[in-house]
Amino acid sequence: MTPAAAHRLIVALDADTLTGALRVARRLRGVVRCVKIGSVLFTAEGPAAIRRMRALGFDVFLDLKFHDIPSTVERSCRAAVRHRVAMLTVHASGQMAMLQAAARSVRAEAGRLRVRRPRVVGVTVLTSVEPDGSRRLRSRALTLATQAQRAGLDGVVCSVQEASLVRRRLGKSFVIVCPGIRPRGAQAGDQHRIAAPGEAIASGADFLVVGRPITQAADPREAACRMLDEMKGACVC
Repeated sequence: MTPAAAHRLIVALDADTLTGALRVARRLRGVVRCVKIGSVLFTAEGPAAIRRMRALGFDVFLDLKFHDIPSTVERSCRAAVRHRVAMLTVHASGQMAMLQAAARSVRAEAGRLRVRRPRVVGVTVLTSVEPDGSRRLRSRALTLATQAQRAGLDGVVCSVQEASLVRRRLGKSFVIVCPGIRPRGAQAGDQHRIAAPGEAIASGADFLVVGRPITQAADPREAACRMLDEMKGACVC
């Protein structure tokens, strides 16, 4: 595996207890650099989940999809900076003022604390939404991504099916995070717009989010290594 591949892989720890999440995370140390903490684990365990993952040496992608009035999102983003997360999500469908508040507050709080600023990415269209056979979803994702860029966000979360369009329109520096990643031949589960790792990278994804194919595997470490092996051939260092 290459360092570039390891840097791109984010493992979603969607366990409902910290004990379960830590059990998987410890198996991934030295293989995976970043883990995702979403609403299930954060609601169950709170900021302790972030602290424990960081203590194990992981970067944390906090995926709470903030979507509220601008002042509430601003305060939430400032709190996330204080927890030293590496990346966080807001809903790109929020109003422009909300997205601007998220971008502004992260920069201000990181500057105040003199810490590394987390990336802020906007969630466009969930991968659980079924494709409708038209260009509507791609158009919607691009519209939301464009708004996110104009608001000062670092990038977006979108499916691989929209990634290449977002990359072409919004440039190389705009971060693209792709969930719904499955090894070749794996079942989709409750996701509809999925792709294999190599396909995601070829489409322009910077980061790939993988959950159950790794966390529910008999050997999560081996599953992560297989995923990285699928990724590395497509990575451009």
